[in-house]
Amino acid sequence: GIITPEVKIRMEKLAAKRAEQGSHVVDEGPAPITYMNALRIPMVAQYAFAFGFFKLTNYVLFFWLPYFLGKHFDPVTANLIASLYSVGMMPGGIIVGVVSDLFGGRRASVIGVFMSLLFVFLFIFSQKSEELTAIPLLVMLGIMGILVGGPNNIITSAVAADLASHPSVRGNNKSLGTVTGLINGCGSITASIGLLAVGPLQSAFGWSSVWLFLMGCTFTGTLLMGSKIKEELFPAPVGYSEVEANLAV
Repeated sequence: GIITPEVKIRMEKLAAKRAEQGSHVVDEGPAPITYMNALRIPMVAQYAFAFGFFKLTNYVLFFWLPYFLGKHFDPVTANLIASLYSVGMMPGGIIVGVVSDLFGGRRASVIGVFMSLLFVFLFIFSQKSEELTAIPLLVMLGIMGILVGGPNNIITSAVAADLASHPSVRGNNKSLGTVTGLINGCGSITASIGLLAVGPLQSAFGWSSVWLFLMGCTFTGTLLMGSKIKEELFPAPVGYSEVEANLAV
């Protein structure tokens, strides 16, 4: 783990306790962090709500695509086309993980690129979704599955692990579960609330409004990660980030 002054003090106390009571004494470590302390870790709150908008986009596409496609194709064809979206989600997380590692762990920047591409595809959908034939839809939905699945999977895994090991937790290794649960929980709440808007939107303004709504969700989620993307692309001078992390606690 991270050797901080707090960890060194705890190790010294453990050594003194072992000298008094014997070597059977074990270090139980610091207590698990609370949800409020987890929210104080830099970028946790932003990622939590960004994930909510990305998860909402995923839920709308996953649950509403078969219904939308069923209005233009027979049930078998509609389900086949919709399944390509789910198939595309499977390699998405692998691709984002590999690419972000290749670029030095710049996960927010890679997620931002994926979401920007998804924004373009959603714009095409908003203009042409009623006219596209089966083959273009198969290709587009497969790619959209990759673009949505990658960021959704990586935020709740590698990104959560990165955040949980941030220097501001001061070496506490009992934060990963809390951070992951917080991101997932906030994401689910945001997505469930946003889903309530899809039906009324579609009834009042048509399917193009639904795709525009998802464009707004994609943009908002990416905007919430803007400071992290800027930090990755234009890193602060060496030593500055550590001071900033200590001040954040």
